[in-house]
Amino acid sequence: PGITSRSNGPMATAPIIRGLGGDRVLVLEDGLRMGDVATTAPDHAITADPITARRIEVVRGPAGLLYGSNTLGGVINVIREDVPRARPERTTGTMGLQGESVTAGATIGGHVSAPIGPFALRAEGSFRDARDSRTPGGVLPFTDARQHDAGIGASWAGARGHVGASVRDFRSEYGVPTSFDGLTLPGAHVGGIYVDLRRTTGRAEAEWRPDGGPITSLSATGNFVRFAQDEVERGGFVGTRFGQLSSQGDVVLRYRRTRGLPATGAVGVFGQWRDLRATGSFTGTRPATLRTVAGYAYEELAFGPLRVMGGARYDATAIRPLERTPTQLLPDVTDRSFGAWSGSVAATWALPGDITLGASVASAFRTPAIEELYSAGPHLASFAYEVGNPRLNAERGTGADLFVRVARRGVNAEASVFRTIVDDFIYYAPVTDARTGLPVRDPRLRRYVVYQASQAPARLVGAEGRVQLEPVRGWVADATASWVQGTRTDVDAPLPAMPPLRARLQLRRETPGWFVGGGSEVIGAQRRVPASPAGIAATCTVSRGLEDEATVLPAEFCPTDGVVLLNATAGVRRVWGGRLHAFTLVVDNAGDARWRDHLWRAKQVAPQPGRNVRLLYRVSF
Repeated sequence: PGITSRSNGPMATAPIIRGLGGDRVLVLEDGLRMGDVATTAPDHAITADPITARRIEVVRGPAGLLYGSNTLGGVINVIREDVPRARPERTTGTMGLQGESVTAGATIGGHVSAPIGPFALRAEGSFRDARDSRTPGGVLPFTDARQHDAGIGASWAGARGHVGASVRDFRSEYGVPTSFDGLTLPGAHVGGIYVDLRRTTGRAEAEWRPDGGPITSLSATGNFVRFAQDEVERGGFVGTRFGQLSSQGDVVLRYRRTRGLPATGAVGVFGQWRDLRATGSFTGTRPATLRTVAGYAYEELAFGPLRVMGGARYDATAIRPLERTPTQLLPDVTDRSFGAWSGSVAATWALPGDITLGASVASAFRTPAIEELYSAGPHLASFAYEVGNPRLNAERGTGADLFVRVARRGVNAEASVFRTIVDDFIYYAPVTDARTGLPVRDPRLRRYVVYQASQAPARLVGAEGRVQLEPVRGWVADATASWVQGTRTDVDAPLPAMPPLRARLQLRRETPGWFVGGGSEVIGAQRRVPASPAGIAATCTVSRGLEDEATVLPAEFCPTDGVVLLNATAGVRRVWGGRLHAFTLVVDNAGDARWRDHLWRAKQVAPQPGRNVRLLYRVSF
């Protein structure tokens, strides 16, 4: 509950947690940042394939400060263990194969872990191929994709720790749609663009686990990432080319205290370096370097049924633009530095009857992104000319959360309410002419409305919950719901791109050898959107022949209707030849409903995919 996604096509998706996304949610791979540019724009993809992941963790609360300061939304950590932490006794692995109807696509992926003398070896790979997505209104062009992801790691792993390294290569080519059924979003290329990206990562880590004493482990982890991305326009022309080199590292000491107040905790230091470059015929992203150093601490205390967790972190960041030429819209291009404390405390209380009450309070800050500070150019994904603001302050947010959990035979339930106040919330607002009051257009083509990074106080409130009941042995009823509302408190106006109310209900039958289930997902209408910019003859409807005559608002200003989606699943598990085989059949949008996702950038012209039948085979050995 509380997790949705922002979409700009099937591949260019990113998580939204409780209404916060982009750079406000950390997406990690084995605890370190991926080194891509996914948070800089909605047409950029996250460079991780989940089919070979061991698990995916969602972290909120004090423990999130172990990973970064900008964690008011939360942390999503894709766990792979590219560098094996332990030597397996025998060769193990998994392989998965998935096909789906809506894209006529297929995915294959797997991993193998094996002992080689005193060493542990892990190798994995995956490949995806998908054609254009089918919608209830026809095929949506520029939604096809090809992707491969491969990695290999080795370590010396013993009873007291491990030392090892790994390399990973990720390559993806995918489309970003802007046209459908003869309609094109104004300011966009007919059909769309293709993004061709590659990420190469080298990683090294070491851990020492002493036998006894207060120190449970001392670990050091670091990586170096080379990232390149081309945005290819019609005719094979490269409109924008991103290049980024980055490196980061962590040293963490974990301890256990038995005298006085029993506690477990960790202290650590973190460092990061980024060098971002962008070239092209008319790109708005300016090159810059970023350096961050941080120190942090986290501790958990137990007082009988009461458990208290707390964390603190200090980050210092310096951003240096490499192109300082001033423009009329961006007159001041200067170095910026930021430093601030973040902190969080949470407590849980175990009550009789398998009931747990909890509360948390967190204060965190986010350094403005390079693009928010220094950009000055068109942004095809937003259909706007976006200008940074070198005078931006860091965002400072304070969030509070109350929750209750019930875990007893036949019933599992949790519910929470939350409230987040963000000072200096960064958003893009249209620039108006001081003399005429009309919106300013881009200086080159006079085609795009100019939007500049601005700041205002904001408030997000919401609630979410999940209930799992077992009314009859073997049958489970599972219901979830989440809701969030964002407001600019200085003018009492809605924040853009807030996910609508979502609820899901499923009834399933589980046995060791097979399972079957069905249900529905309700996505509410979203009418609470910002008012259209003053002085613009605005519409949310794209009509044939009017793309250049009418100003079509960006998606954030346009409401959407609600929908009910039907789904079903079934599967079998069998042990053959000493290996576990699992077959899973899933039907999404079984009613082939035509609907628009509120967080999709191209929702004014294109609906979401229609009925999709997926078949997954997985074998473990």
